[in-house]
Amino acid sequence: MKKIIILLLILFLSGLAILIALSPYKTDKRFAYKLIENTVVINACADSVFSFLGKSTNAHKWSVYVDHITPLNKDSFEDGKVGCRRRCFQKENEKDGQEWDELTTEVIPNKKRQLKIYNLQRFFITADNLATEQIYEPLDSGRCKLTFTLFCIDKEPSLWDYLKINFAAYPIKNIFTKNMNNIKRIVEGAK
Repeated sequence: MKKIIILLLILFLSGLAILIALSPYKTDKRFAYKLIENTVVINACADSVFSFLGKSTNAHKWSVYVDHITPLNKDSFEDGKVGCRRRCFQKENEKDGQEWDELTTEVIPNKKRQLKIYNLQRFFITADNLATEQIYEPLDSGRCKLTFTLFCIDKEPSLWDYLKINFAAYPIKNIFTKNMNNIKRIVEGAK
């Protein structure tokens, strides 16, 4: 019995090591921290993509995960601008599915938008101090490179959060890919 327990422990630890080694949560020489990231080249200028993603009402058009986003302080802060708080709902019925809040913390027009994620509700796995960025890089011929990232902001994740992020990185990367393909299709079709 002792040998079986040791073997199961070795298999578990080996599986965990493989999960972490292959995880999309990794370092990238362009960033000073580990992150999940996905990039797509869009045949449209950065300002068009930036403007499209800055409107919460457009989320249902491109997101495979978010049904809708509701600005929470639109009387004080314009949607997509620094200080804007918004609530993201996974399902049309706001009492079903997951929800979370975002605070826009940094905006560099046509270059970057950063949002801090907090108040995660009804998630199987959560982590603290999460943020996401939309990074826009103008390219030749009126094209731009759009990058989405998810990372821990302000401090390194705890060991437990680190393990959870590595596990959650697989579906998050998949969602990023689908969302960005939708953004590309929609924005290019609008030209």
